[in-house]
Amino acid sequence: MIVKEIKNKNEWESFLFAQMNTLFVQSWNYGEFYKSMGEEFWVFGIYNENGVIIGGSLVVSTHAKRGNFLYLPYGPILPDKESEKALNVLVNFIQTFAKEKRGYDFIKASPFINDTEENKKIFKRNKFNNAPLHILAETTWLLDLSKTEEELLEGMNKNHRNLIRRCIREGVKIEKSKSLESMNNFLHIYDTTAQRHKFHKFSDNYIAKEFEAFAQYNQSLLLSARMPNDTTVDSAAIIMYYGNTAAYRHGASLNTDKKLPASYLIQWEAIKEAKARGMKWYNFWGIAPERASKNHPFWGITHFKKGFGGIQKNLLHCQDLPLTGKYYLNWFVETIRKIKRGF
Repeated sequence: MIVKEIKNKNEWESFLFAQMNTLFVQSWNYGEFYKSMGEEFWVFGIYNENGVIIGGSLVVSTHAKRGNFLYLPYGPILPDKESEKALNVLVNFIQTFAKEKRGYDFIKASPFINDTEENKKIFKRNKFNNAPLHILAETTWLLDLSKTEEELLEGMNKNHRNLIRRCIREGVKIEKSKSLESMNNFLHIYDTTAQRHKFHKFSDNYIAKEFEAFAQYNQSLLLSARMPNDTTVDSAAIIMYYGNTAAYRHGASLNTDKKLPASYLIQWEAIKEAKARGMKWYNFWGIAPERASKNHPFWGITHFKKGFGGIQKNLLHCQDLPLTGKYYLNWFVETIRKIKRGF
């Protein structure tokens, strides 16, 4: 196996679209989003002896006071066979790359692979250790879209199904937009939601630029729910539509009328949109892990997401590979943040 930098977007996207789950955070457009935030990105492919790409990863730079690092968001993607060898070849390449670039203190990976003992050992044998803090969701909820709309409705909790039908019956309207101009309402609701639930929110600039990077390719939508009086936008969500997987990226709700929780209808419309696009999966993103306490920040949203039906996927915890002694400053900072966040 050898590793080479991929400089052709189509080559990388063709490989991604052939995977079981297409991950928008591994896409070329996600790299462009990081670039718009003042960072850099590269795509490294793993090739077999026949010159066929069998794995690889988008790699983005992250510069922070606690240390500079190279990050593999939901990467690397590894072949089913000889996955450890492929990881070893890729890691050695990225380590050399990081040293040549200089200024990077560690490598951080959030692989979209099952949390198994064997996968833990594979990363440990490649000198990785568990990061104090996760970056992307590690307990996720996936809905199989191969079923009909009727079957999907029947697979929901009865309460979810009834609330969706009530919202439709009472005249809640869902608007879909790809324009940045429609972002103001979402950002206002998002800010209010963050204050109410006391969670750490992304910056307005981050959300807007991430949305724009995909909206120009019709790969992201802002869904807003307008209440029956046609004046109030009560709930909104940003959904990524990439390859065969739609992902519930950001959500916010004012919950102005508890009898008409419009966020339920938003999710149903987002699911139907994904089906109309021929997608295979709807990724609800993060939920609380099994046996989490009611104090977990995702406790409430977990019931909401699971109620639509689906399956849980437990991912390997975020992995760090130290390159310099400054990594341990990052380890200390992330440990403190984990304690403050509670998970």
